[in-house]
Amino acid sequence: MPGRRSGASAQNPVPVVAPARGFSIPANVHTAMVFETQPGAACDLHPAGVSDAAHTMRIYANADGYVRFYVHTTEQSQLDADMQLDCSAAGSVAIYPLHVRTGAAPTAEMPAPRSSMPAPKGSRVLPALTDEAARQLADADVIGLGYPPRPDASASPENYSKWLDLVSRPITLVPPQSVNRSDVSHKTLEAQAGPATSANWSGYEAQARPGSYVAVTGEWLVPPIVSGEPGFTTWSSMWVGLDGDGQIDLVQAGTEQNFLEVAVFGTSRIEFATYYAWTELLPNQPTAQQLGLAINALDDVMVTVWVGDSRGAINANGGYGWFYVYNRTQNQASVTNTPLGSTSFSGSQTEWIVERPLVNGKYAELSDYAVASMFNANAMRSPGGAWTPSFSIANLQDTMVNGNTQLSIAGSYPPSSMFFIWLSFH
Repeated sequence: MPGRRSGASAQNPVPVVAPARGFSIPANVHTAMVFETQPGAACDLHPAGVSDAAHTMRIYANADGYVRFYVHTTEQSQLDADMQLDCSAAGSVAIYPLHVRTGAAPTAEMPAPRSSMPAPKGSRVLPALTDEAARQLADADVIGLGYPPRPDASASPENYSKWLDLVSRPITLVPPQSVNRSDVSHKTLEAQAGPATSANWSGYEAQARPGSYVAVTGEWLVPPIVSGEPGFTTWSSMWVGLDGDGQIDLVQAGTEQNFLEVAVFGTSRIEFATYYAWTELLPNQPTAQQLGLAINALDDVMVTVWVGDSRGAINANGGYGWFYVYNRTQNQASVTNTPLGSTSFSGSQTEWIVERPLVNGKYAELSDYAVASMFNANAMRSPGGAWTPSFSIANLQDTMVNGNTQLSIAGSYPPSSMFFIWLSFH
């Protein structure tokens, strides 16, 4: 990233304008674009000359400084679009002008954009495990090496078979680095008037006495956002978690799907979309922590959340929230933990949820994901115990509402799958 111009102060840095870059993209196709800026930079993407909040999408670079988003222009426009990416980090600001030409073949002057994210620095490849090698490892060693928690082969033979299939191939483990999303928070359930209605959650919960649940897992295809609300950035989160309904603690991880549609010329529109994986442990972390995994729409992502000791062994009194996020499509995984500190873990609830998060302290407009599904949704009742299918224990169904308007509903495919239907932006 270019350095700050001389004479700028750290409090009021003078933006450095990078040379304009032009790209050719297909018409009516969501095209990924990757750029390099500063590590952890906060970047605002918007049409050139328009920088109000209603026409801006906030994107964060990863720990290596790469930022990734999708862009799409409506086919009928066949017009060039001028965009701008404003990035700030470490007391400096840089502006990246971007010129996008739709429907033209790439040329030397207007090439196709870079679309893939490099594996984060420090990534390493985990060797494939045989059944014999896997059974010889202690539970904590499985986590310590970077593999997901191992189901008990006797208590959960089906889940053990799925786990063995996963670890029997090499996995790229990215380093446990994250970027604080200071603008986004995934809060505890906020109940509304009426049975099982919520301002922010849609999905299923299992509620029982304290100490009932220590781990939860789910898998889904990252839902592509199909349409936007003109002039608004829309948001949606899909996650699994422990506690959070009537509790101050919530241990959760999932994926985020955000979208912005902007009118550029008459009926012509330009659309931006971003997808990423995150973790959050409330109340210790008031905002989301964006992981370094590459996440695309329709990627097959498996997320496991548990409470364990410092080595990762499942233990309700272990003092750490643990998060394993595996992108099966990209063959990348991340394992991270957050100390519970003074937070008391209840373990009385587990959830499988689609949410509209808080963005800058306010509920976001809900992204139109149309229909999304979650499968292999299970929970563990006690360390070393069996993984229980979600609909053997789920006893509360949440509908997301805004006043009298339903935003998202959920339905079941027992024993361990569910679907979510988008109904309204707000």
